[in-house]
This record gives sequence, C-alpha cells and structure tokens, in this order.
Amino acid sequence: MTQLSLAGSWQLSDAKGEAVGPCPIPGDVHSALIALGRIGSPYEGTNETDMQWVGEASWEIGRTFDVSAEALANRWAVLELEFVDTFAEVFVNDQSLAKLGSCFIRHRIDVTEALRPGANTLRIRFSPAGAEAIARAKRQPFPIPWSVSNNRVPDLNMIRKPQSHGGWDWGLCLMVAGIYAEPVLHFYDAARIEAVQIRQRHHADGTVTAIAEIELLAQADITVPVAFELAGKTVRAEAKISAEHGGKATLSLDIGKPELWWPAGHGDQPLYEAVVTIPGDTARRKIGFRTLEVVTEKDEAGASMFFRVNGIDIFSKGANWIPADALPSAITTERIDALLTAAVEANMNMIRVWGGGFYEFDAFYDACDRLGLLVWQDMMFSCSQYPSTPDFLAEIDLELRYQIKRLSSRPSIALWCGDNEVIGSLNWFEISRNNRDRYLVNYDRFNRVIDQAVQDTDPDRRFWPSSPCNGDMDYGDAWHDDSSGDLHFWDVWHSNKNFDHYYTVKPRFCSEFGFQSFPSMTGIRAFAGGRENWNATSPVMEFHQRDGAGNSRIIDTMARYFRVPSGFESFVYLSQLQQALAIETAVRYWRSQKPHSMGALYWQLNDVWPAVSWSSIDHSLAWKTLHYHAKRFFAPVALAARMLDGKLVVRAINDRHETVALETRLRSFDLDGTLIAERHAKANVPADRAIEVMTIPAPTAQDRFYVIDAVVDGVASPERQVVVFPDVPKRFELPATEVSVQDVGPGRFLLSSEAPAFHVRAEAEGIPGHFDDASFLLLPGEPRIVTFKAEPGQRMPTAADLTIHHLGETYR
Repeated sequence: MTQLSLAGSWQLSDAKGEAVGPCPIPGDVHSALIALGRIGSPYEGTNETDMQWVGEASWEIGRTFDVSAEALANRWAVLELEFVDTFAEVFVNDQSLAKLGSCFIRHRIDVTEALRPGANTLRIRFSPAGAEAIARAKRQPFPIPWSVSNNRVPDLNMIRKPQSHGGWDWGLCLMVAGIYAEPVLHFYDAARIEAVQIRQRHHADGTVTAIAEIELLAQADITVPVAFELAGKTVRAEAKISAEHGGKATLSLDIGKPELWWPAGHGDQPLYEAVVTIPGDTARRKIGFRTLEVVTEKDEAGASMFFRVNGIDIFSKGANWIPADALPSAITTERIDALLTAAVEANMNMIRVWGGGFYEFDAFYDACDRLGLLVWQDMMFSCSQYPSTPDFLAEIDLELRYQIKRLSSRPSIALWCGDNEVIGSLNWFEISRNNRDRYLVNYDRFNRVIDQAVQDTDPDRRFWPSSPCNGDMDYGDAWHDDSSGDLHFWDVWHSNKNFDHYYTVKPRFCSEFGFQSFPSMTGIRAFAGGRENWNATSPVMEFHQRDGAGNSRIIDTMARYFRVPSGFESFVYLSQLQQALAIETAVRYWRSQKPHSMGALYWQLNDVWPAVSWSSIDHSLAWKTLHYHAKRFFAPVALAARMLDGKLVVRAINDRHETVALETRLRSFDLDGTLIAERHAKANVPADRAIEVMTIPAPTAQDRFYVIDAVVDGVASPERQVVVFPDVPKRFELPATEVSVQDVGPGRFLLSSEAPAFHVRAEAEGIPGHFDDASFLLLPGEPRIVTFKAEPGQRMPTAADLTIHHLGETYR
C-alpha cells in the first residue's frame, strides 16, 4: 500500500458532538444537511434566508479507516488535504495534529506517530469562517475596506476563503464548509515529490527542450534516484535531500519537434504525458508544447495588449468564469465539462478565472488543456482591499507559490493576474479616498508579494498587476481609459446607457463587460414555484436578483428597444434577446477594429444558482439567447454591420491564419418579406485582420430591414447571417406569422414561416440540452433546420415538445 483514499461517507456531527448523519467527502456540510432533510434547497424560493445559521455554526466530520502493520513499517505517513474550507482542526486518534486556515493551500500533515495498526479515527472540526474574519479585522493596525456592496458577511477580505461565498451581485450568501478534493493518506518509503514544474525552451529550428524542476522532501538526509520521462524519452539522475531543507533536481530532455498545442479554433491540442518518479512516489503532468507571449507594445494610441501563441497573434474570445455552483458538492467533472465544452462550441478560446472564487479544481484545467481554452488566471483577491501585515503577506505568499507550482506546467495557463478590481477599490471607499497615500502603499506592498511569487516561481509567464489595468505600475482609471491594457467597460449596464454606447470605446482588450437577463423558464420553474410568482417584481423573483437596480435596468432597456411584451414568458424571451444584442453590439464592433482591439471576454459564462444574472448559460445549463449569438459573433470569419450617419457600414473579420475569399450579399426587404434591393461585394480578407467590405445609404426607416450574408471560400453558412433594423425594433409593425415545425429526423426540425419571423428560437423545455442554432431570421421560402443536442442520458425531443418564440409574437 502506497496510498489510501479517504473519500467516501464520513459522519457529520454538530457543535455539541451529536451525530447528524452521513456527509460525503469530497463534499460540503450544506449539501449533507440538504440530503438529510435538515434544510431545504437554498435555490428554491427564499430558503437561503432560513439557513444562514449553518455557516455560523461549528461542525465536525469524521471517519474510521484501517491501516495494516505492513503499511506502517518503516514508512512515512502523510495526510494530504486540499480545498479545505476553511478553519479546521485535524485530529487523528484524538490527537490534534494541525490547525488549518486557508482554502487555497494544500495541507500535507505528518501523521506517522499518530497512526496505529488496525482501526484509526480521523476527525476534522470546522469553526465559523465569518466570526474569524471579523476577529482578524479587529486586529488590523488600520481599517481595511471590504466589499460591502457584495458581501453580506463582513471582512471576508481578512481570510483565505472564496470571497463570493459571502454573497455577490449574482450570487447568494452560502458560507459553506467542507473538503472539496479527495483526502489521501500517503505512505512514502523515505522521500516524496513536493512539486514538479515542466518548463519549455523552444529553439529557432523548431526543436524543444523540456526541463523538469522537481522539489523533494524527506524525513532524513538521503540521496534518491529521479527519473523524468516525456514523449518517449527518459533521463535519470540522483538528488540529494536534506531533512531540514529538502532537495531539488533539474532534468532536461531534448524532445525534437513535437506537435504544437493551439488555442481552440487555431489548431489541435496534442498533449504529452510527463512522468517524474522517485522510489515510492510518482507525479504526472499533461504537457502541451507551445510558445506564448503577452504583447504590450507602445503605439500611437497607447499600448497594445494581446496574446501571441506559436508566433500567431490571437484575438481572445471568451467569457468570465465564476465557481460552477454555490454548493461545492455539485461541482462535478461532468458539470465543468458541460460548461467548458459549451464555451468552445460558441467559438471561445479563452476563459478568465475571476478572482473572487477558487483557484479551480484540476478537472477545470484538464478540460481547458484538452479543449484549447487559454486561461486568464486571476489570483483570488476581488473588489476589496487586503491587509499588508507580515502574517497576511506570509500566508498569501505560501498560497501563491503553491498554486503557481500546481498549475504552471499546463499549456492553458496564459497569464497570472494579481487581482480583480482591487486597484479600483481605492476609489470606492470613503476611508481610502480620504487617505489615498496610506492605502496605495498598502496595495503596493500586497501586490508586490504577488508579483515576486510569480517572478520566483514561474518567470516564463507574464504577471499582470490587476484587472482592469493600464499596465505595470499604472494606477489609472482602466474602467474608462481604453488606450492601454485591459478594460472593464460597464457604462452600458451600470449607467443605463444604450447599446450604441459600446461604439464610444475601442478597448485594446476588454476583460469584463456585461448585460443581465432572466434565466430560462426551466430554471424559473425550478425556483419560483407557481405562476403567481411569474412576474419580474414578485418577491421570489426579486429575491433571485442580487443587483439592486437590475430588474429596473432590464425593464427600462426593454421599453427603449421593444414593445411591452404580452406575458411573462415573452418578457423572459425579450430579456434574453436584449442581453444578446447588447453583447453582440460590443463584440462585433471591437472585433472589427482588430488589430487595435484584440480581446473580448464578456461577463459571465455561468451561474452559481438559478438567478437573474449576466450569464450566457444559466444554472440549469440551459443556453440563453446570448450563448447562441456568441457562437455566431465569435465565429472565426464573421461580419460586423453598423448604422452610421445615414449609412450601413459592413466590415469583415478574419481570425484565420490565411487570407479568405469573401463574397458579401446585402439584401433589403420590406416587412412582408418582399425583396427591395440586392447588392454584392467581393473581397480578400487578410489573415488576422478586419476590413470594410461594403457601405450603402441607409437612412432611418421603419418599413424595411437588411439581411447580410457571407460566402467564405465558396462556402455559404446561415450562421454568418447578420440582420439590421434601421431603427429600434419597437417602431416596426412586424407581420403576424406562425412558425411551423416539422420533424425531419431524431432531434432535427425544419422551421419555416410564411412571413418574416425575427429572432426565432426553439426551446425544448424540461429536456436538458441545446440546439445548434437559435435566435435567427426566417424568411418566406428560406426555412432552417435545427438540431438538438441532448445532455447524456436524456431523451431527444419531438416537435410536440418544442416551444417556438419570435420577436413578432411578443407584441400579441
């Protein structure tokens, strides 16, 4: 026996030591109590309010396990605990062996002397994280502002726990506790592998050298053989290990010319297994060979920001990631894969891991490596200021060095970012505005620790101080200055500006921007109960809206662009449509400005619970209308059309590595579908560029619309189609029409209409899955076939299962 998994059913006890029932580990206390019927689902109704006591209480989990005398004989026994949330005391056979205080550090605890042959007990006692946060805040030499607008639990910035557990403007307050990774008891012969990082050196002739940097620990001074195997080659050496200081080994392999790893949409993602072994211990890493630079060069506008992979400049297309669920027990490999696969289906190539959640589980990064999703990795600091006391800086230094070593070998990791919006928070709180020098110095001390950890631990990757940020040592206003670095652009949402306001900025890289919508009707039915709650301002609906002005902005925007819908389901449909149009306006315009603009990551991909939010995939994993639009506006070759000064301007965008031959067809129709005029233009669009392909006179009107199609290298695709109204849609008398549905195969449906039907969307409510396309135009004589992709184990819908929405029906 070299290791023993301690995953499985543990026993949960309350603060008095009274048994409550089983608690699966990996897992969390809230989920165990739900399964036992002690509390309801926090996602239904207003249940969240009634379960705050769970996070304010102390809990204990425990189990027994057997260890043979053979396993213990002359072995070094180490208990490995990772993703322990958060303040916990560890007892083995009633001996207190460790007190833990960070969710973001792997804990390896020597239990050799505490174990005995036969039955053993392991207990882990959790104390309330919120109480400890408040206590630590009181010990600070001066007040440290916390995210009052988001957190319902004060001073969470004092502790190393996901900040969003205390509530956010898209999430509930659920102060979970538990162990979210498999606990393992290791039995080492004499030494163990503490960390492995695989670095790459790419040479001008296309060959690659792989370098394994290995850290080793042992109980006594010892020399051990070390082997490094990769791509069918092996190198061996011996490493000296000191009991006091540990040991290191650096082994190199000339790999030759391996296949290169590319971001999604730019090539394949070949992965090679690297294996490092010493007697009694093995570490494995999946390696993708690629070069990556973050290019921030001065220019006439300011300074660029983009990612260059294998010598190719990449326009970063993607979204922001928050934890996959508020209940850690529900964050399964299958859920992570479903979300990230959907991201790639929508032509994304980058995910930003936002700084108020977790350094994600291995399953997340495994999927990103496999799927070709570059990861913008925030460190876990968000929307607050943080202490710069020696004890706090020492704690986060350990965290950072562990996490960087854990993740740095992965090809998907593109950038280490110091925090989310912590620079900006200097201006958010009266106490820091009135004493800016103190809090700026405090921030600088804190941020330099992050910077130094990156430079020491992963010098091959770029450190970006904060998001948003104009650049190194630049504390400017990166919410409004679009000349350099990355921008968070929230004026359209938070300032209630119209969608055309996106045309007022040309960000070099926009890493956050968003617009809210309601979730799917499937999600709403799950949390809202009966029809009496199907109203945007019903108490239950407002409870699941955590942005105080959110519903007002949704309603105000709807009145700006659309007619008041005839019912709640039409309201939900329109809320999703306007969200999609808002983000589409920004992305198509910014992409059309490449290479000036080179990144668009919208807020946000996913939800932690069923709620009104900025996500494009709701908590039920249903695709909102935005996600269907994203599949089109992130396509490798796409069009961008804009009404400008009485003209319709059409630009073509090419993300491919080679020139594409493009034929553009622009048609104008009256509202009953009669063709008014048709124009064609041909152009060769250079690799990685955007060019203007057509401009026509197009004054404001309410009696016509424009349809623009693109044939790329002789191939037509309806997914490249763009529809333009020359005024806001509410001013158009759209024709009454019914969309007919015909089964044409398992999960395949032919949709047609006798009059123009705009933003046609089929839904198979209650059947988990999504269509290959939705929210498109149906013209008379131009039907569309859509195909449903069911989630594993789900049945295929028939035509009788479908609900069809389109813009015109919301009027009636």
